[in-house]
Amino acid sequence: MKITSLFSRILCCTLTCMLIFSGCSLGTSESASETPAGETGLSPQLSASEAALASEPKYTAREGIQTILFMGLDKFEAPEQEIGYLNNQQADFLMLFVLDEEDKVCDVIHLNRDTMTEIRRLGIGGGVASRFTGQLALSHTYGSGGSDSCINTTKAVSTLLKGVKIDHYVAMTMAGVSKLNDLVGGVEVKIPVDMTNIDPSFVKGKNVLLQGEQALLFVRTRQSVGDETNLSRMERQRAFLSEFYQKLLFSTHEDHDFIHRSLLEMTSYIQSDMSINQMSAMADVMEECTLNPFVTIDGKAVVGEEFMEFYVDEDSLNQVLISLFTE
Repeated sequence: MKITSLFSRILCCTLTCMLIFSGCSLGTSESASETPAGETGLSPQLSASEAALASEPKYTAREGIQTILFMGLDKFEAPEQEIGYLNNQQADFLMLFVLDEEDKVCDVIHLNRDTMTEIRRLGIGGGVASRFTGQLALSHTYGSGGSDSCINTTKAVSTLLKGVKIDHYVAMTMAGVSKLNDLVGGVEVKIPVDMTNIDPSFVKGKNVLLQGEQALLFVRTRQSVGDETNLSRMERQRAFLSEFYQKLLFSTHEDHDFIHRSLLEMTSYIQSDMSINQMSAMADVMEECTLNPFVTIDGKAVVGEEFMEFYVDEDSLNQVLISLFTE
């Protein structure tokens, strides 16, 4: 599958970044690891091969790649920089894009928001007061809800992936899901399980052209749907994204100004550390990139003291790191 433009990729991904919103709060379990206050920003990061595969000298770091973390925030209003060190936003959707500039391919890791990993707890001054083990989605609740929270999330993902360097991030709120769906004329999906308690038309096995709020219901709802697990919801999100992407490619082929107009309508819902110039530079590479199938990390979902917890399988994690970040 060829990518027609950087911006079509960004629209496609940022839509998905809003798709994994649960209706419950997150629980955490404290760890004994404490970090002195005063640490700020993004600390130096090792490559995946250096950090995760140091004991495997036969592997060498894969050069010429860039990583972009897309995250969906579980709130409806547009992202803004707030004052404070704690907020009520969660990064409920996380997808890491790995762009190989030399081989012209792009891989995507879809991360489970329930994944248990080390998270930095930020203090009043923005420094790291301590660290604890909790669901990955909780990482964004520390900080003002702006760029500091986004950086905290990238750090948590990097820690989970054993030091993978994350070059950029894009965060988006759920408010635009229905808007994006309708921009491409609606997305047709096959209802995988009975969801008639959410929408009468969501009959198992039926093909439905999602319109308006139906798109958000399909990709966000978790409680009272099937087995109620985030893994099942992630499958619906990937199915939606695949169909949305095809509609997006068709729209851009029919109307060369489609992406530009759509970005203008959606920019108020997006926050990123990338400038327009950086995006333009990436576009030269991404125009010819092939998008590979989504990658997930195997693991086990268990019921914690209060909420679901997902523990990654180390063999699966290491295999993903080896295949995507080493040669």
